[in-house]
Amino acid sequence: MNRLFLVTIFLIGGFIWGCRTQQTEIASAPVHEDWSELPEGFKAGALWVPENHDDPEGTKIKISYFILKAKDSSSNEYPVVFFSGGPGGNTLDPDMLDFVRDLPQREKRDVIFFDQRGIGYSSAMPDMSFAAFEILAADADEQEELQLTREMLADYKKQCRDKNIHPEYYNSLQNARDVGMLFKKLGYKKYNLMGGSYGTRIARVVQDMYPEYIHAAVLDSPSPLSGDFLMDRLYSYSLALSRIFEYYENQEECSTTHPNLKQDYFRAIERLENKPLQINFNDSIEVTINAQDGIYLLRRLLYIGNAREKAPELIQAFLIGQGEVLQEVLQFEYALTGGLNLTMLLSVERFEQFNEENNTEKIEAAYANYPLIPVKLGFFDAFYQAGMSWHEARLPMEDRVFRDSDIPTLIFVNRYDPVTPPKNGHLFMENLSKGKLLILDEGGHGSGNQQCKDSVVSAFLSNPQATLDTGCLNLYQE
Repeated sequence: MNRLFLVTIFLIGGFIWGCRTQQTEIASAPVHEDWSELPEGFKAGALWVPENHDDPEGTKIKISYFILKAKDSSSNEYPVVFFSGGPGGNTLDPDMLDFVRDLPQREKRDVIFFDQRGIGYSSAMPDMSFAAFEILAADADEQEELQLTREMLADYKKQCRDKNIHPEYYNSLQNARDVGMLFKKLGYKKYNLMGGSYGTRIARVVQDMYPEYIHAAVLDSPSPLSGDFLMDRLYSYSLALSRIFEYYENQEECSTTHPNLKQDYFRAIERLENKPLQINFNDSIEVTINAQDGIYLLRRLLYIGNAREKAPELIQAFLIGQGEVLQEVLQFEYALTGGLNLTMLLSVERFEQFNEENNTEKIEAAYANYPLIPVKLGFFDAFYQAGMSWHEARLPMEDRVFRDSDIPTLIFVNRYDPVTPPKNGHLFMENLSKGKLLILDEGGHGSGNQQCKDSVVSAFLSNPQATLDTGCLNLYQE
């Protein structure tokens, strides 16, 4: 598994383990048996935390973590804590062991990874991810997809209830309080925070709740509290796609190779509406790609670093009904499915990013503002509408903001990002008196020159107040 893919997993979101345990005291606990034999330099552990921190004597859940010691044992630099994306992205994947062993941040700092509540080795919720993939693969129109999604959510809601899991307590506020307990248990004086995608949101909440513990923060692909699960995705996908079309129109070489890319896109979606593609994926899974699935998969393709080059290829594959890129994008989606607990994602987003005022009529009206999205956004539209009844807990709208913070914070965001666009970076900066925003003229979600980004991050963590040398980055000047 290559570094770029692991970075993507970190940003977006594997292993699923365990359900609920009824321990009654908050204490250390042995990590899962899969982690009993760790390579030299690793330490694994776990602690019990309240499922609901407002009821500290109630049900407890397990938070598992591992620490990789700094290569320089004499260093006194503060450790780095990583926050994975999603929500629902697993972190304690065995493949991560080799990945983090050579992290540049590890030269002088301990590195701390943990599975957030409800994920992987931390009392995982029943995971609907592959059930959702089956809906994506099914030959279902928009209404059928919505009905299948409602049935799936009803099934997993019952599974949670049967296992005494309360989805309303799986959110960023409870998540952050787990981290506060982890800080106290590990005993370091201060910590550096590093988050990707949703990990930036939870890191910012931790930054607000426990500023006394935080030395500095690095946030890649910022995800605000104030967003909307569906509406923001319509905006960000449309923006990223329009910028790709603009790129091809303005580049002489590209305008020659793909002179009608925008028109081809609309023709491709119409083709999928009239004649969905039948794809045999991994020699065992039959996948039907209809119009809303085509929109969804193209948006997913825009997550990768070379999206500007691959997007025309996928559009042409939709148009002619064949192409190796179809297998590639399905493989990418399937791999991400295995690294993301969708039940946790819905639990978090229902609490923080769903707006009950967005009924069917308002959703239909919203699509009218985005001519580049001529059909429903596959999966997300049905998930949003069906997910309104997932649980009843709501973060009040007035509380969906970050507090003012003077903690040094470095933010990366890509200009062509289809999910966390540059405006999110500006939104984060409004509450950061010592924030620095770097907009990269790059495609993908969190991608770019990783070696260069690592060097900038390491320099920032060592001296957050110093002027950064960003010469190696492909910066975009607004």
